[in-house]
Amino acid sequence: MLFSVSPYSLIHRVQNVCLAVCAVMGIRIPVSSQVRRVGRLSGMPGEARGWLDSPSEEAVRNAVRRVAPALARLPVVLNDQFDQRDPLWHRGSAWLGDDHIVKFAWSEQAAAERLHEVRVVRVLAETRFAEWMPTVAAASERPVLLISRRVTGMPVDGRLLAAVNECASIAAGLARALAVLHDPTLVDRVTEAGISLPAPRPQAEIAEIRARLPHLINPAHALLVAHWCDWVDGVQSALTSKRVLLHGDLHGHNLLCDDGELAAVLDYDAVSAGDHHYDFRYLPATGSNIRFFRLVAEEYERATGRWVMPAPVLAWHIRTALGDALWRTEAGVALPDEGTVGEWIISLRQRIAQLESWRPFAAPC
Repeated sequence: MLFSVSPYSLIHRVQNVCLAVCAVMGIRIPVSSQVRRVGRLSGMPGEARGWLDSPSEEAVRNAVRRVAPALARLPVVLNDQFDQRDPLWHRGSAWLGDDHIVKFAWSEQAAAERLHEVRVVRVLAETRFAEWMPTVAAASERPVLLISRRVTGMPVDGRLLAAVNECASIAAGLARALAVLHDPTLVDRVTEAGISLPAPRPQAEIAEIRARLPHLINPAHALLVAHWCDWVDGVQSALTSKRVLLHGDLHGHNLLCDDGELAAVLDYDAVSAGDHHYDFRYLPATGSNIRFFRLVAEEYERATGRWVMPAPVLAWHIRTALGDALWRTEAGVALPDEGTVGEWIISLRQRIAQLESWRPFAAPC
């Protein structure tokens, strides 16, 4: 594994030691403080300060030339990017030839997120979880860049999971990966490396959903959403579980499968620490019903001896689904299945009923 070495590495080591001491003492470092760690250096142009000047092919190629000269001659093909005004989302990726992908950022805030991913990947690549990670070809902190080898496979979606045998095999692989990731020793290993692990951050806070989503839906659905929000507040206020390392973004497009097996888990910029149920939040909607979620949960329980309870999974799932619908609708971005918010709410009611049939619990009406 190749990592570029910068003249600022000693500074970063000192910062990491400080973060480790704060973690042991229970002191949380604000995100704004972490952002300043990749902030502008006086007189430093472009990528030398941590982020690119722009999301252009030229800027990416120049950064690759600094970090991995052997790959600099490969063609750069930028992936699609949403027009995001929020600097936090000024991050993207591009193909380098046919066999590599590079991830980068072009704002201070986004560079902090990418830096978090670079540092987490460095640690996890030395653990048992490396089995499910793309091979890192190069990584750098100035500029913040992560170059990985391409993994052959298809994302997990309803069509793939329609095959009964493949669904069970993929579910078993994901359960095994989660069992390794959630091992208590991994969260300790990451924090001991001086990496600050935030609490998980779903798409929206319940207060935001309660205040803004009802204006975008019909009155009957607005009442239902308000009831769900109250229910989520009750579940999460009473939630107690052991803190584990979380991937944080396990939707189907971050799970690649090949020949009926889980080949890779992608994207580590949302890695956090908290309730293990959080990493199941997308799974009830992965496929045409909750079968895939149920298979993963039951296999995970056998592997870890840790229960997967429907109520906390559903609470995170509601915040994820409604939060996603909220920001996409307000931003004018189409929902992933081209549906409407009302249709999402109807589908969510159906999943709630399916979860209640799987394991009875005090579900919201």
